[in-house]
Amino acid sequence: MTTSPNPTWYDVLGVSRDASPAEIKAAWRNATDKFEPGSGSGQFRMFNDAADVLLDPERREAYDASLDADQNQDRTQEQPATPTTDEPAPPPPPLVDEPADDAETGSDAKAERRRERAERRAEQAATRSATPYEPASRRSGILLGVLALLTVAALVAAGFFALQVREDARTADARDEAPGAAETAAKAILSYDYRRLPADRQRAKAFLTPKYQKEYEKTFKLLEKQKDGSAGAAIQTKTTVDASVLGSGVMDADPDTARVLVFVNQVSKRPGRDPQQFQNRVSMTMKQVEDRWLVEDLKSY
Repeated sequence: MTTSPNPTWYDVLGVSRDASPAEIKAAWRNATDKFEPGSGSGQFRMFNDAADVLLDPERREAYDASLDADQNQDRTQEQPATPTTDEPAPPPPPLVDEPADDAETGSDAKAERRRERAERRAEQAATRSATPYEPASRRSGILLGVLALLTVAALVAAGFFALQVREDARTADARDEAPGAAETAAKAILSYDYRRLPADRQRAKAFLTPKYQKEYEKTFKLLEKQKDGSAGAAIQTKTTVDASVLGSGVMDADPDTARVLVFVNQVSKRPGRDPQQFQNRVSMTMKQVEDRWLVEDLKSY
């Protein structure tokens, strides 16, 4: 188990960091089996989120790296800031004229005093000129610049908030609309009749994105014809498969993409054999294309 103070995906499924994919998958099945199909509870989605990360080698490796980074960060202690001991310089001495000495009447003494006062005034003026001073016009320009920056920042923040509200609303729509589209698509994609395979293939393509249509056709054509030109498996065995949906739940979603877990029953029939029933859990990645939700990817568990 991880030593992180916060619960991890490993904690959610009750497995160790070195658990094998088989152990993770078994823990996920055991956790989700207690939920009724279509319940859509928070815990149900949480178990699916954990399995989705830990059963994908690349995402699991990145997730483990993030856990290690968090543990290293916890060990780092912040150093206290060194207080400054600098004190502001004292203000320059005030400019004060000394009173005249009435006791001295000689012209030389008066001239000397006038010269000393002039020297002191010059020193005080030099001290004041050393203090930086910004003209009022420059200070006003700086203030206006700061106000302009604050105004721009406020507009950016308001725009970001409005965008986030719209994104949240679109994500909520995706959670509402994608499951129904996934259930309808699952019935069409996972059902076929050996007597009308081309028509079944065309029907299924209407529920797929252009990208996934190519991958789906490669697999479906094998039901009609093998690579060596002989009849495909469905035609050789005269098999029909009828798919029905028991329920679904959203695993995760954003404004234009949603992953939906669909519980599917497939009944397979062929001459000379009793019907066989298969229960599958199918992860369907739904993509919004214009005003429709189409299948972008499909995985069976």
